[in-house]
Amino acid sequence: MSESPNTPAAAASSRRRTRETGTFVRDTPGSRSLERGLAIIRAFRLDAHSLTNAEIAAITGLARTTVSRLTRSLVDSGFLEYDIASLRYRLGPPFLSFGKLARRGSVVLRMARPLMREIAEELSINVGLAVADAGEMIYLDSFRRSRLGVLRRATWGGRLPIAETALGRAWIAAVNPQARADAFEAFARTYEARWPALRGDIDRAVAHVERHGWCGATWKPGMVAIAAPLVVPGQAIHAMNFSFPVLGEDTARLERRRGRLLVETVARLRTVLIEQEKTRGSDAAAAR
Repeated sequence: MSESPNTPAAAASSRRRTRETGTFVRDTPGSRSLERGLAIIRAFRLDAHSLTNAEIAAITGLARTTVSRLTRSLVDSGFLEYDIASLRYRLGPPFLSFGKLARRGSVVLRMARPLMREIAEELSINVGLAVADAGEMIYLDSFRRSRLGVLRRATWGGRLPIAETALGRAWIAAVNPQARADAFEAFARTYEARWPALRGDIDRAVAHVERHGWCGATWKPGMVAIAAPLVVPGQAIHAMNFSFPVLGEDTARLERRRGRLLVETVARLRTVLIEQEKTRGSDAAAAR
C-alpha cells in the first residue's frame, strides 16, 4: 500500500530534501488564511503605521470583507490595535519583541556584527546587513558614522526598495533564475513605465557582481552605496553594503578600492558561517 503525503516517512523525506538542497521543503500545503493575515501585517510601514480596512484592502488586493474578518481576529489576538478616535488599525505590542527575537536568532547577524563595526570604525563609513522581504530589503543592523565621527547604530528594521538600491541589486544577482523572474514580474507591475530603465540598471549591476563580486547604485544624492551578496548554504541570501560620501576624490577609484574590501569581508564572513554550520550539523547529528 502506498504511503500518503502526510506519513512520517514522507515528512522525513521532505526534511532530508531540505538539508540536501539548502531550501525549505515541505510536502504539506500551506494555509491560505494565514498567508492573507500576514499580507495584512506586511501592509504596515513607517510611512503607513496606521491604516483603515479600506487602505489595507487597497494595499493587499484582498476583498474588504476578507480584510474586515481578518483584522477582527488580529485585534482579538492582540496583534493589531484599533484606535477608536481615528478609526484606524496599528500594529500591537507583540511585534516589539518579535523584532528583537528575530535579530537575536540570526546566526548570520551574530557573526557579521563584529566585522561590520570594525570596518565602520576604521573607515568612518556606513556598514549594513540586510535580507529581502516582499520587494524590499530589510536592515538587520547598520553601523554608521555621524559627521562628528561618533559611531552610532541606525535603526534596524528599515526598508529599502530592491530594484533601486545596491543592496537589492546584489541580492538579485545571487538568487536563482526563478526567484529573479518572479521579482522582475512584480517590479514590472510596481514601476510600470519606469521598469524598462530600471531593468537595464539592474542587468548592469548583476553583470558587475558576476565580474567583480559587488555592485553600486546612487540611492541618495551625495552618497555612494556599494553592496555584495552573501550566500551561505542553509541560510537566506543576505547582502552587505558600504555607503559613504565622496569628498573631492575619484569616485570610481574609491568604489573599486572599497568594493574589493567589501568582497573580502563577505568572503571572510562566509567562511566563518560555513564552519559554524558544519559544527552545528555535527552537534545535531550527535544529539540524534
